[in-house]
Amino acid sequence: MSQSFDFLPTINNREATKLLPWVMAIMVYLSALAATGSLLLNAGFEDWAGSLQGRITVQVTGADKDLIVAQSFEIQETLQRTPGIKSVRILSDEEISLLLEPWLGSGNITEDLPLPIMMDVLINNGAYINLGALESKVKQISDSVYLDDHGQWLNSFYDLANMIEYMSVGILFMVLIVSVCIVIFATKSSMSEHKKTLKIMHLMGAQDKMVARTYQKRFMYYGLKGGVIGLVFSFLTFYGLLNLFQNLSEGLVEMPTLPYLKMCILLLIPVLFALLTMLSARITVLRALGRMV
Repeated sequence: MSQSFDFLPTINNREATKLLPWVMAIMVYLSALAATGSLLLNAGFEDWAGSLQGRITVQVTGADKDLIVAQSFEIQETLQRTPGIKSVRILSDEEISLLLEPWLGSGNITEDLPLPIMMDVLINNGAYINLGALESKVKQISDSVYLDDHGQWLNSFYDLANMIEYMSVGILFMVLIVSVCIVIFATKSSMSEHKKTLKIMHLMGAQDKMVARTYQKRFMYYGLKGGVIGLVFSFLTFYGLLNLFQNLSEGLVEMPTLPYLKMCILLLIPVLFALLTMLSARITVLRALGRMV
């Protein structure tokens, strides 16, 4: 009996494995969501961090508007003469109002509200600026000037991004382990359901690899079918969440550029789960048949 044949019941008439495609769909759904969230986080971090790296924000505060305007021009000239600084731009009141509007609300920024003077300082690539020494220098002009290179915020965001990365990898790893366990259980259940048939085939000289090949083909189909279903639902979920987030964050947080090229890797997840299901079923069948008398 060297020829391969399918002794298993039809796909629509099975008991032990009829829920396996839906279980695999859930596993792929969770894996795709974890991978998509990780890719989106990386893309967002690259956009946000890239816009802040190499920049310093200077803020001059005070109750006397004319005084802080005069001080800001003097500070601007001092910064422009500092080696390593490429440009210094004073933000207009309209730009500052736009920055404050998401926090204070539209129409709440009136003329009598004491707005600070803010400057966007661009640093040359590769240049090092001693922020402490620079701040001491400009404080000779005004005691109410503050410099921020966003370093502390970026470091905290780096830690958060790395932690979420590790969590995503951990979730994916656990999903793979659980998927293997489920496939092993389903394979053993199916073999138990067809125990008499397998014994007869074994006595007639059927090769173990032939039986395993029948199981691996069937289970690969289950894994691929469930994987495609899970991936489709994950894309629909992601699309809905993305639209909801865009509506909620409009004017408050800039949406990152979606990494469409990297997201194409998600299309390989159903293939990965199909291969995982196939190999798990094959190894389980071969080990079980090896112990069969």
